[in-house]
Amino acid sequence: MIIKGIDFGNCILSSGALNFFGDGYWYEKYLRDVVPGYAAAVDRASFVTKTSVLKYRAGNLPLDENLQPLELRPKCIKIYFFKGGGMILNDVSLSGPGLQALLERGDWQKIARPFFISIMAVGNTPEGRLYEIKAMIDLLLAYKNKFAAPVGLQINVSCPNTKHNPKDLAKESVRYLELAAPLGWPVDLKINILVGNEVVKEVQDSRLCDVLTLSNTIPYGTPGIDWVKLFGKGGSPLAEFGNGGGLSGHPALPLVLRRISELRSASINLPIKGSNGILRARDVDAMKAAGADAIEISSAKILRPLNVPGIIARANQIF
Repeated sequence: MIIKGIDFGNCILSSGALNFFGDGYWYEKYLRDVVPGYAAAVDRASFVTKTSVLKYRAGNLPLDENLQPLELRPKCIKIYFFKGGGMILNDVSLSGPGLQALLERGDWQKIARPFFISIMAVGNTPEGRLYEIKAMIDLLLAYKNKFAAPVGLQINVSCPNTKHNPKDLAKESVRYLELAAPLGWPVDLKINILVGNEVVKEVQDSRLCDVLTLSNTIPYGTPGIDWVKLFGKGGSPLAEFGNGGGLSGHPALPLVLRRISELRSASINLPIKGSNGILRARDVDAMKAAGADAIEISSAKILRPLNVPGIIARANQIF
């Protein structure tokens, strides 16, 4: 996928897949040592940074000074390798030090391959969120000429774990895009399957968005998934965190495919990166058939790491 002359590749590692700086998590070194072809495939792929907010946010995932999870098995993440065909439920809620602290570390500026910096506003009011987006864009403008590699901006309006309704946040997208325009970077808007056609048409008509990413994790309770079958009648195993979490993995794939097809049928012609539910190479074909132009992957790195090289190779073959 080439956006504004920058080749980001046809399989991009989703927000959080490689943590904030592309170095991944503690288990990354084991995947590189054990999984054939994994290191070469991942090192060639572009990635999206873990989503950052303007200021420090504790979220539900305690982090150490190196921004690695303090808990070996984080309480806000439930991994099911086989149930439901393989799935992850998380309520991380954007834990992180804030955008300025991340920029001041200087690690992004040293990255040698194209990547996206992901940001999200989490204020309680539309005015507060607009302020946050503008402040983050101003920070990025101040550092714009210090990056070694081409950079894109992903604006996340779809995290289900921040106590915001993704449909409401998406309605503010055009204002966010207007604020991001001075950067001149490729802009990727990350939305949820819940976002309606009218909002996406407004985004398309603005001519300020270069690509859509669909979809973020699926909010617990969303129609179309048999939540009782997956988790029982007791409700979400992450209910203690307040939202029930967001689902990624195999059960999400049919909903994402259907939503991409619906957007194409509604004359949405923006490039789309299909994301969520891709665990094997044939899922890439399903995304292309639905109307995607490229893909993002994340869950496969945890649930099916042996398949990651094949997924990336298939994406580069058919897109």
